[in-house]
Amino acid sequence: MGWGRQRRMLQRQLGSDQRAVVQTCQRNRGACDAKEKAMSLSNNRPPRWRVEMEDALKAAYSFQSGGKAWHSAELAQSLGLAESLGGDIARALIAVGWAQQSEPGKMHLTKTGEARALELIRAHRLWERHLVDREGRSLDAVHGEADHREHEMTPEELEKLDTELGYPAWGPHGQPIPASGEHVSSPAGQPLLQAAIPGSRLRIVRVDEELVELLTQLVVLGLKPGVAVEVLSLAPTLVRLQVGEDVVPLSSDAARHVFVVPAPAQLVPMGELSVGSRAQVVELTGSGKLQRRMLSMGFVPGAEVTVIRQAPLGDPFQYRVKKANIALRRKEANALLVRELHN
Repeated sequence: MGWGRQRRMLQRQLGSDQRAVVQTCQRNRGACDAKEKAMSLSNNRPPRWRVEMEDALKAAYSFQSGGKAWHSAELAQSLGLAESLGGDIARALIAVGWAQQSEPGKMHLTKTGEARALELIRAHRLWERHLVDREGRSLDAVHGEADHREHEMTPEELEKLDTELGYPAWGPHGQPIPASGEHVSSPAGQPLLQAAIPGSRLRIVRVDEELVELLTQLVVLGLKPGVAVEVLSLAPTLVRLQVGEDVVPLSSDAARHVFVVPAPAQLVPMGELSVGSRAQVVELTGSGKLQRRMLSMGFVPGAEVTVIRQAPLGDPFQYRVKKANIALRRKEANALLVRELHN
């Protein structure tokens, strides 16, 4: 390829065998697949170039999840590389069939690339769930290992892990876990700093898993998904929270990485709302499969719901959520706990 000094830097970032593999893929896709298989069998782990490529793929998916094409320079920047290297990364993704160029500089994932990205995200969050639930790891001690494990699982192993865990709908940090072949649901909640009003009661639904040092502090303070807090006071640089019997001071910067929904003292099963009522989803109950189904339809914590109509015989109900009309039977709707909204 005639790479210069910056391209050599990219090679070091992506692994010492990256250049040769990308060149081989560009010339002969079959040879690329054969090389990958041989490298994987030699050490029972995916080759480093594949891991780095899949990390770039996940970053690309996060850009594309909003439904728009992404720019190769944006992808390089998100990976901590110079924007000028974006073209090289994009060409590597194209070479393995994971991306296509829609217009100069603008990229989008192929169906194959999108499916692999979703598989990686699902594997990552299931492994985090396993490490917390089955091995007793702390929330701040699972992200790194899951980053490695996600690249090693076969589809069969992934399905087995999902079954063993009972089809969980959420990772331990509050990120939704999609079912096989499904898209990732919208993340739940809004930043604590944005929702903090003195006297308000809130429920933590998600914490940022990327900032490990901050996550460690949140764990020590008892701030994790499922915990209810009350906002005592709000200052320009500090939020004071009541967490159980403790008063917890939290910096404003940290409060931007904790996501919450309102948590009124009295929650109502959604199936008990009358036609015309408006409500906000606070909590999902029921089996993991049912929760996943609800998430895929848009019933994420924090989403606003309107009861549109009720069938003449009483079931099902029709609800409006995220610009879609969804029919649910009362029993299904009652798995969603909501707070009523009054005009």
